[in-house]
Amino acid sequence: MKNNLRFLIFNFIGLQVTWAACAYGATHSFPMLGLYVGLAYIISHFYLSKQRIRDLKIMLIIAIVGIILDMVLTQMNVLSFPNAINNSLIIPAWLMSLWLVFSLMVPYSLYWLSKNLKIAAIAGAIGGSFSYFLGHKLGALELAEPLAMSVGIYFLKWGIIFPAALLTVKYFTNNPSNIKTAI
Repeated sequence: MKNNLRFLIFNFIGLQVTWAACAYGATHSFPMLGLYVGLAYIISHFYLSKQRIRDLKIMLIIAIVGIILDMVLTQMNVLSFPNAINNSLIIPAWLMSLWLVFSLMVPYSLYWLSKNLKIAAIAGAIGGSFSYFLGHKLGALELAEPLAMSVGIYFLKWGIIFPAALLTVKYFTNNPSNIKTAI
C-alpha cells in the first residue's frame, strides 16, 4: 500500500513539475527544458511501473490524440507559440512531452475520476482549459482572441478528451488480453 501511494504521489507530482518546466522553459528561452524534464519523468515512470506494456499503449493513444488535436487547433489559429524556436514542428516538443506525461497520469492519479464520467468531463473541461489559459497568461503559448472563445474551445475539447482518456484506460485495464501484457 505504501509503495502504491508513493507511486501515485510521484505520478501526480511528475505532471506538475513537467508542466512548470514546460511553461518556464517556453517563456525563458529554454523551450527544451520541458522536453528534458518530461523525458526524465517518462523514463522514471517506466522504470517504476509494474504495467509497462499497458502504460505504453495508453500513453501512445492518449498522447497522439492530444497532439493531433493541438496541431489542428494550431492550424486553425486558435493556438500559437510565439517563442517557438523550431518552426518545423506544428506544436513545440515541450507540448508533445506534456501530452506524453499527462497520458501517464490518467491510469494512476486521475483514474479515480473514471467512476463518474460526468464529473470527469467537468473536471477535464475546467482543469484542461485552465491549464492552457494559464499557459497563455504566463506567455508560453497564445490563445486567439476573443480569449473567451479560445478558452471555450479548450473547455469543450477537454470535456470530451478527458472522459475518453479514462475510457481508454478502462479498456486496457479490464480487457483480459491486455492484462496478460502487464509486467
